[in-house]
Amino acid sequence: MQVKKFEARTMKEALEMVKTQLGPDAIILSARDNNRSFGLVGEGSVEITAAVSEETLHKKKFAESRLREEDRQKLMKSPAKVQKQVINQMVNKYIAEKDERSPKPITRTRYIEIDDAQEAAMAAQSYHAQAASERIKNAAQRAWSVMQTQGTWEELKKPAPAPATAKPAAMEAAEIQALKGEIASLKQVIAHFQHIPQNFSTGQHPGANYGLSYDVSAVFEKLVAAGVGEEITAEILTQAEEQMTPLKLKNKALVEAFAAKFILNTTAIVGEKQSSKMHVFVGPAASGKTSTLIKLASHLVVREGKKVALITTDTLKVGACDQMRIYAQILNVPFAIVRQKTDWDKIMAQLSGYDHILVDFSGVGLKTMEEISFVRNLIPPESLNPQIHLVLSCLAKDSDLTEIGKRYKVTGFQDVIFTGLDESIQHGTIYNFIRRFSVPLHSFGIGTRVPEDFEVASKERVLDLIFKITKMNRVEQGTMP
Repeated sequence: MQVKKFEARTMKEALEMVKTQLGPDAIILSARDNNRSFGLVGEGSVEITAAVSEETLHKKKFAESRLREEDRQKLMKSPAKVQKQVINQMVNKYIAEKDERSPKPITRTRYIEIDDAQEAAMAAQSYHAQAASERIKNAAQRAWSVMQTQGTWEELKKPAPAPATAKPAAMEAAEIQALKGEIASLKQVIAHFQHIPQNFSTGQHPGANYGLSYDVSAVFEKLVAAGVGEEITAEILTQAEEQMTPLKLKNKALVEAFAAKFILNTTAIVGEKQSSKMHVFVGPAASGKTSTLIKLASHLVVREGKKVALITTDTLKVGACDQMRIYAQILNVPFAIVRQKTDWDKIMAQLSGYDHILVDFSGVGLKTMEEISFVRNLIPPESLNPQIHLVLSCLAKDSDLTEIGKRYKVTGFQDVIFTGLDESIQHGTIYNFIRRFSVPLHSFGIGTRVPEDFEVASKERVLDLIFKITKMNRVEQGTMP
């Protein structure tokens, strides 16, 4: 007898697991709602204890082994009644074919009721011993009734004797007496049976491969769906399991609150700590560097009345210099092009009286030493105290963002700007990046309008994006130092 316990979110999912693993003939011994047993209002789970005889399980495995993979999957999705019919047909067909090849088949037509008693005895190893013992008692009585008229188990396993041969009455009485003793022993075992350890298997819930319990699986699934890396999510929820009581872990809302507080406390932002007046924007192509620079320049000129100058080093892309020149004319600010490192001294001598100098860089992949040397040679000298911002798009895959961050370490970027917030649905990648590279967030680009779609980063905004607390809003907040 196989006795297993299954755990799932709903009764329907648990019954599907029972049918898949134990087959359509499985017996439900007990069902328990975890949520009720702990008295919580949070999300719970359903536990089902089921049993099936070894013979029935072997029949199921035998039938599945003789089917093609697509037919086996189709069978597993079929109703229990259909599964039972198919399995019985295949087994009966195999037995019939085997009997035809056998010259003198052994007759076993009367052992079923006795085998049912053995099956019932094994069912006592379930979660509910009292219910199983009642079933054993009934099965044993049926077996006794059959054996009184048809013979012992060992007798029934043998080929039927010739009709002319009669069994001695004394021998038959002795065998019946022995069987009575066996049934009495079985009843005694059941009477003293109280607690048997459970043998159970559970489905693989989200986060199980990181050692997380089922209680936090819903929050694990939610954070991963929001784009937070699995290893980072596992770290957060491991802390939750260590610091929260088992009772609180059963409440999804409390686990989410812990995760939210953890993210809030570990999100670093630039805030008002900047002191440099030179801002350098680096990043891969199409990440939104130029748009972010123009939004920031417009914000400083129009709303804060600052004196701003624009510089570009992008001489690789056709029309990049002309585009930046047009923006400078619209804002009525000076514009310059840096083609080599020595140009910085000449340009800065003329821009010493400006509050902010914004520098746009070419979008290169930094895959070759030539590209790395090109960027390094044009980075402003350390004497100018440049603040280097890495500009990335939320639309990029998490693995791509990590690879870009590794390559752009050569630029010495001090913070990160994320663009495309209004187009992405997985904002957890923002939190992944600042955790993996230990850099603060500078600002966000959330649309195409200038300068409205520029937003200074905040911890609360990151939390809002991950947990979808409010709808995406174009918020105009804070000031750019």
